[in-house]
Amino acid sequence: MERRWHHRCEIDIPATLAVNGKHFRTHCRIRNFSAGGLFLETVAPLERHQFVRVHIHPHGVSPRIIDGMVIHVADGGVGIEAETRFWSQALNWR
Repeated sequence: MERRWHHRCEIDIPATLAVNGKHFRTHCRIRNFSAGGLFLETVAPLERHQFVRVHIHPHGVSPRIIDGMVIHVADGGVGIEAETRFWSQALNWR
């Protein structure tokens, strides 16, 4: 049974992923987000508990950086827990 702390919102936003200070030049997209984290579609070879930095480039909004940790690895992407809770409230993505 899957339990979530926060409601998820579906979205499709381009992003850039950095791990250990290196930017991956792969197609990355945020597919959903919540106050606690996000799901990032990527083919980058990530593992659980890696610290990452996500550079978000939403249309019409200045770029944002979210620091977090990979907590879930799935086919085609990763779930990231954001270091700062309720980070998404500062963005008007809709």
